[in-house]
Amino acid sequence: RTVCMSCRPHGLLPSNRTMRGRWLRAPQPLLRPLLLILALNGSALAAKDARPNVVLLMSDQWRADWTSFDLPKLRTETFAKMAAEGTRFTRATAPAPLCNPARASLATGLAYPKHGILSTNKQDELSELNQTIYQILRTSGVRTMTVGKDDLTLLGKMFGEPCTHGAKSAHPLCGTKRSVQLGFDDFGRCYGKEFVSYVTNPVDPYMDALDKCGSFEKYKKESEACNLTGVISDKGYTCPGLSELKKENFIDDWIALKAQKFIAEAPEDKPFFLQVNYAGPHPPFVVTKAMIDARGGPREWPLAHNSTSLDAEAQQLVRENYALLIENIDQLNQDILDAIAKRGDLHKTYVCMFSDHGEMLGDFWDRSPIFEPFQKSSPYQASVSVPLVCIGPGVPAGRVVEDPVSTLDLASTVLELMGATVPPFFDSASMKDLLLGGEHDNRPTVSTLDYGLHRFSTAQRRLEDGHIWKLSCCKGVCPLGLDLRSGAAPPDETDWERQLFDLTEDPLEQRNLYESRPKMALALRPALQSNFASCGEAAEAGGGPTPAPPVVVAKQADAKQAGQAGRMPSKPSSGFLQLYHASSDADDGSAFLQETWAVAPQPSRCLSEGDATCVA
Repeated sequence: RTVCMSCRPHGLLPSNRTMRGRWLRAPQPLLRPLLLILALNGSALAAKDARPNVVLLMSDQWRADWTSFDLPKLRTETFAKMAAEGTRFTRATAPAPLCNPARASLATGLAYPKHGILSTNKQDELSELNQTIYQILRTSGVRTMTVGKDDLTLLGKMFGEPCTHGAKSAHPLCGTKRSVQLGFDDFGRCYGKEFVSYVTNPVDPYMDALDKCGSFEKYKKESEACNLTGVISDKGYTCPGLSELKKENFIDDWIALKAQKFIAEAPEDKPFFLQVNYAGPHPPFVVTKAMIDARGGPREWPLAHNSTSLDAEAQQLVRENYALLIENIDQLNQDILDAIAKRGDLHKTYVCMFSDHGEMLGDFWDRSPIFEPFQKSSPYQASVSVPLVCIGPGVPAGRVVEDPVSTLDLASTVLELMGATVPPFFDSASMKDLLLGGEHDNRPTVSTLDYGLHRFSTAQRRLEDGHIWKLSCCKGVCPLGLDLRSGAAPPDETDWERQLFDLTEDPLEQRNLYESRPKMALALRPALQSNFASCGEAAEAGGGPTPAPPVVVAKQADAKQAGQAGRMPSKPSSGFLQLYHASSDADDGSAFLQETWAVAPQPSRCLSEGDATCVA
């Protein structure tokens, strides 16, 4: 009888009359505990949270046109399988083509630079004043988990301090305090591959794990597998040597194994959110023997666009290793999908595979006298555009969306899919309806950087002719990569460069139509980040937008003071200021960013009608 009951829904008696009679005639001492078990099981079933799970699989520096859809030799079977079972977005755009700010936008739902992360300076951590989607999810009852390189905060002392020294450090052990503050229940956060060259001891859980198995020094020497060819100055690209690490100890494999463990151990009575942050295919492009063995023989790759003077042999090495790193992550993503399926949750889990930004890979080498066209931090599609595919309950199978979307909008999408409330101050707009088969609302997508020599904003959308158009406005020049060429003089930042491309007809951005199609440029200018809305030109009579004031990100100290005092920080002459409200709901008692106020260059501006506290 016990076996019979276990194969039926908890809390339901058998419907067969004979069985019912036998059960009702059972001795009372036996029947009572069994009925109590059934009642408890029924209560547990009713209490189980039926919301879906969400898993974000984010690579680092994977450009949009490097999948099997564009390069048949590239083996991205998991990406293709998800595209067949779900929806693929062919024009997904990063809110900023740089690691830290792109990830900060996803975490906070705020457009660049409102979250305060302008560059990759590791010591510019995400302020505790920023509310994150992870905090919102955890408060709503979701199990929140993250693993890998998220670039949101430091994980310990910046230089030289071992991870295990955290108790005496200003930053606690491996970032535990900040990980909890960010909103995570479970975490296995680490730095990217390039970070190890700056330290002498393990400073994150991954390095700590390598140290325990005697492999930390091998990891530190990985950069020695790369050569300076005399052609590409960034030594992280031409890497003929192989990693000495075992497959399970390679950083992306370690991240995936940690993710699978979190999935297996996640509680069954509540939904879970998991963000997997791979360190690859970001350079250094060091690969393992296992990756070489899995490829099935050498391949020849198409060379970079407009790069006839870039050594072809060096290009092939760069592109082969880039491909191997992408293929390894693709297989690791399949392992994660298998882990979700193993616990019986794949049918109720939304999974999105994407990247934080792209990679130039030498494109425009012949046209770039100032910047070396590798890495990112460029307004061109190779840098700002990323792959994106999603599966899950209700997501149409085999659908392809060709209109531009932003990975910034995944922040609100995740919250809505998991039944959490999207804060009204978010710049992120939910794609839930679009993901579930709805129509695109033709919002423009924007990608911006404003630091150092990289100052630009891009906007793209489908215009009245049915084509996808893209406008880029750059202070100085539109940079074609991260670093200056050896001996190149920095551009004059008082100059402007303006570019307009019809991406439908010209996906490789070869023909600048800014001068010949001014109407299209004017249609896109209002979408640019406000520092660039003028595009360096005065608004034309009856035409383009009025130039917006610059954005000024409030300093953290001022913001905290403002939150405690219940008023705005001190105001610059013009711009935008971030208003913070103290929140008693915050686990750590911090203030949360609530609103961004536009401040015009006027004598005064009050916060509300009749408010005695005004900004002079």
